Amino acid sequence: MKKHLFVIVGLVVLGTFAFAEFKLGIINPQAVLQTSVKGKEAIERLKSMSLSKQKKYESLQKAIDTLEKEALSPALNPDAREKKNQELQTKRVEIKRFAEDAQKESMEAQQKEFGKIQNDLMPLIERVAKEKGFTLILDLNTAGVTYFDPVIDITEMVVKAYDAQSASAK
Repeated sequence: MKKHLFVIVGLVVLGTFAFAEFKLGIINPQAVLQTSVKGKEAIERLKSMSLSKQKKYESLQKAIDTLEKEALSPALNPDAREKKNQELQTKRVEIKRFAEDAQKESMEAQQKEFGKIQNDLMPLIERVAKEKGFTLILDLNTAGVTYFDPVIDITEMVVKAYDAQSASAK
């Protein structure tokens, strides 16, 4: 049954292409993200957040390093050494949790930022495609494209439209 359905869909698609002009386009969302004004702003916000988390992590790591040195001090009595080791263990758990939470927050922020941009881009891609007479637009990141003629790349047109839309919104 699946084989028959696949053959029927293939014939319909081929029939459509035979009777209509077919114009294929490619969009590179990664390039839009890296070159558009809003994309660059999103990347900077994410970098700033990441840098802040990294500084906090380094601060926690320094505290752990200090505790490790103190715990190895021969001047400590057994009770003080035990207390330092417990404190060290607590700090290690704290830094591990911090790293996990920071990674989760980073992924959520990235998805939020990039999701918003993607939602903004969809109507623009559709508009550019209609204006330029494209029948089909493929996403370069997900379509499994191994080669394409740069003539069909609409990325730059979408970036210009996105930047123009962003500028008029301000």
